[in-house]
Amino acid sequence: MKVNKRVILMTPSMSKGGAETQLLKVARALQASKHTVMIISLKPIDEFNGELGRLGIKVLFLRNWTWNAFWNIRMLYRSVRRFRPDVVVAFMFAAILCARVLKLSLHFRLISSIRISVIPAKWYVPFKYTAKLDDAVVYNSLASKLNFESRNLAAKDGVVIHNGISVPDLPGNDELCAQAGEQEHSLFNWVCVGHFRWNKDYVTLFKAAALLKDKSYRLTIVGELNGQLWPAQMIKDLELESHVRLEGFKPNTSNYLADADAFVLSSFSEGMPNAILEAMAYAKPIVVTNIDGNRELLESAACGLLCKPADANSLAQQMRCIMEMDTEERLRMGGMGRAYIESDFSEEKVMGHWKDLINALCVEYLD
Repeated sequence: MKVNKRVILMTPSMSKGGAETQLLKVARALQASKHTVMIISLKPIDEFNGELGRLGIKVLFLRNWTWNAFWNIRMLYRSVRRFRPDVVVAFMFAAILCARVLKLSLHFRLISSIRISVIPAKWYVPFKYTAKLDDAVVYNSLASKLNFESRNLAAKDGVVIHNGISVPDLPGNDELCAQAGEQEHSLFNWVCVGHFRWNKDYVTLFKAAALLKDKSYRLTIVGELNGQLWPAQMIKDLELESHVRLEGFKPNTSNYLADADAFVLSSFSEGMPNAILEAMAYAKPIVVTNIDGNRELLESAACGLLCKPADANSLAQQMRCIMEMDTEERLRMGGMGRAYIESDFSEEKVMGHWKDLINALCVEYLD
């Protein structure tokens, strides 16, 4: 058996999203284990600010497909053939379908990594009828696994490998209680982490914030605005300037999470959001929408409250409940979330699962 594996990680783009962040963590873990790693991005998008180059990992960015389809196909095939991967791990549907087609002639072991619980309609038919080409299927939530397998979208019984989360050191409970007591009569500090994309439903969050203007609170939103002007305008129209603060994109959100009293996210579509997991790692009670991945977390950890998707009244009601909760109860709730992250989502444990799966596939292939 080869000790050093050659592994390609393939993704539609290297946007600063949850799936791409996990892909990069897997790449670092494999590299640290002396495997040879290559990342292939199907689009020329890199939002990691040079981090890929600093890691010394070989990366291929394809060009814009509108004008370079033939060049991209040729470059993709030649690059994979030249690299001679033992395993290809494909994240998300576009990359999974590309990897399945390549496998027909290049004969590597393929791991398809599914990051959401519902497949978009445009991918349904090609995904279902090429599923037999997978050697392993990885879901990042039990909800995804159950949804895909119940609809016969997977030819193999998949495994759940959660998102890996770095668990920070925190003060003890006595110190946290003392800090909370000092802040009891100050602004209640909500934080939300997420780029301004369609599924985050910030419109509902802003409307909920407007229903809470009788409370003394601040909502800090950390996420890329992508040049959009409507968020600032809506905040002005709803007279929320003294309550809502837009911070834009920040490469490190740890200070915001550490200083928060609670975390909120209004998405109506998610996989297993890293932002929620990171808030749980910081022992923050959370208010999130009642969708598959979120519900799975809260039912397992009992660390927050669920609200109806796209319902400002429901979201405001649950945020109000958290704000009016006893400090000890909020700390207890936050502690439940942190304990769950430590037991099931710690980065060391999760990356160990990825390495074990890749090693097992290579052994099976050689046998």
